[in-house]
Amino acid sequence: MTILIKLSLLSLLTGVIVLSVRFLIVPGINQASLALKFDSKARGQLLGYVTSIPELVIVISSAVSGVFDAGFWNIASSNIINWVLFLIAVFAFRQYRDLKNKAFIDEISFGLISVALPLILYAFDLKGSALLATCLLFVFFVYKALDRKFVQRASETKEVDEEVRSLFYALSSIVVGAILITLSGWYLGGVAKSLVVELGVAAWMVGWILGVVSSIPEMSGFFVTFQKHYKAGTLKSLDDTQETLDALVASNMCNLGIILPVGMFVALAV
Repeated sequence: MTILIKLSLLSLLTGVIVLSVRFLIVPGINQASLALKFDSKARGQLLGYVTSIPELVIVISSAVSGVFDAGFWNIASSNIINWVLFLIAVFAFRQYRDLKNKAFIDEISFGLISVALPLILYAFDLKGSALLATCLLFVFFVYKALDRKFVQRASETKEVDEEVRSLFYALSSIVVGAILITLSGWYLGGVAKSLVVELGVAAWMVGWILGVVSSIPEMSGFFVTFQKHYKAGTLKSLDDTQETLDALVASNMCNLGIILPVGMFVALAV
C-alpha cells in the first residue's frame, strides 16, 4: 500500500509539472521571446534552460536526502529520454531531413556528448568529486563558447505571426510556472528518498522514473513548438527544427554541465 501511495504522489506531482509547462512556461517563453524579438535559436535555448528546472530541484533534493545516485541517474536518463522524445517529435512532424543540414552539426555533436559523458562517468565510477564537478562546469562553458562562435541561422525566414502580449504577462507566467515546478520537483526528491531508503528500490530505477517525469517539460516544449509552426505553415523553414534542437541541447548540456556539478557539490557538502 505504501508504494502505491508514493506512486500516486509521484503521478500527482507529475501532473502539476505537465500543466505548469504546458500552460505557463511554454506560452510565457514564447510571448517573452516575441516581445524581446529573440530568434529561433535564442527561443529554443531559453526553453531548454527553463525546462531543466525539475532536474535541478530533484538533483539538489536527492543530494540533500543522501540519495545522490538517484539524482545522478535522473540526469543521465533525462538526457537519453530527451533525445528519444525529440526524435519522436521530429518524425511525427516529418522534419527528420532537417537534421542533415550542416548548420546543425555543432548542436547535434554537443547533444550526443551530453548523453555519452554521464554513461562514461558511471562506467568508470566517477560520480562524486569536486575536481570532476569543476571539469563538468568547464565543459558547459566550452559548449557556450563554441556555440557562440559557430552560430549560424538555418534560415532567415519570417517569424511566426502571433499576437504579442505584455512582457510582464510573459515573465509572470514563467515565474509562476517555475515556482510550481520547483515545489513539485522538491517533493519528488522526497519521494525518491522514500523509495530508495524506506522501500529498498534501486537508486538507478528511481532515477529513471524521475528521468521520465523531469523530461515531460522538454517533450511538451518540442511538440508545442512544432505545432506552432505547423499551424503557421512554416514547418519547411528550418526555424522549427532550430528551435527544438537548441531546446534539446541547451537542456541536456545544462543538465550535464551545470545541474550535475551543483548536485555533486551539494552531495559532498552534505
